[in-house]
Amino acid sequence: MSSKDANMKRNGSFNKNYANVSASIFEASPFFDKRDIVQVKYEMVRAASRGEGSIYEIAAAHGFSRKSYYQTSKAFESGGLCALVPKKTGPKGPTKINCEITAYIEGYYAEHPKAGVNEISEALKEEKGVKVHPRTIYRHVKKNQPTIKQ
Repeated sequence: MSSKDANMKRNGSFNKNYANVSASIFEASPFFDKRDIVQVKYEMVRAASRGEGSIYEIAAAHGFSRKSYYQTSKAFESGGLCALVPKKTGPKGPTKINCEITAYIEGYYAEHPKAGVNEISEALKEEKGVKVHPRTIYRHVKKNQPTIKQ
């Protein structure tokens, strides 16, 4: 694996389906790399804007569905080239730690500075009826309180 491939995998821009890219532009010049998903998406939108075929044909030649083409095109129109860079999927943060739970954890820890995360988790479950894993509490509190017990 080349260092370019490793970098693209690290930053999330490696096209895992590069074998499905059959657009002639990627065969014509070594500059065009079908393993770079950002470049493939850009060239797909560019080919469509130049009227190089139907949306279905263009999307298929770039290894995408027609629906994916429209999503990519919309993203490019609204956010430019940066919008073509893949984003991390899934949850972006803790789902149970909201403002109320944060205030409770910080208040409990202020009143009981020697409390461990298991104790805080149990107190949350008893008083608020919310089950939060001790590790989640640990990560939250560690940002502000470096001496928390695990």
